[in-house]
Amino acid sequence: MSHRMNEFASIDPAHVATLRDAGIENTDDMMRLWADTAKRPALMEKTGIDEEQFTRFVAMSRLARVKNVGPKYVDVLMAAGIDGPKSLFEFEPMALAKRLGEVKLEKGLTGPVPPITEIETWFKQPVPGTVATV
Repeated sequence: MSHRMNEFASIDPAHVATLRDAGIENTDDMMRLWADTAKRPALMEKTGIDEEQFTRFVAMSRLARVKNVGPKYVDVLMAAGIDGPKSLFEFEPMALAKRLGEVKLEKGLTGPVPPITEIETWFKQPVPGTVATV
């Protein structure tokens, strides 16, 4: 599922406007344009956004595309060091719920932490490149 870049609370509105001017309206655009490694330098030059920040935006886009995650929980996941579906699915649901709660307290985050019932829905989908066992 694609999400508009302005749905991410931690992306500055000025960056959203700059991304839009570069043809990046949503997570699909972000993934498509960043995937073309030959065009990355021109994209960074055009936007004035450095590689580290773009890498963060791409990670946010990947996470938000996991069913039922969306932009709502991306900030707490990123703060916990989870930068994509692969690292997300290395956790068991209960361990992830505990970790996200700890990170919210440790870092003083104000965004929501998903309840365990919602986290469990994330794990009821096949991980890309694997065979579903659920």
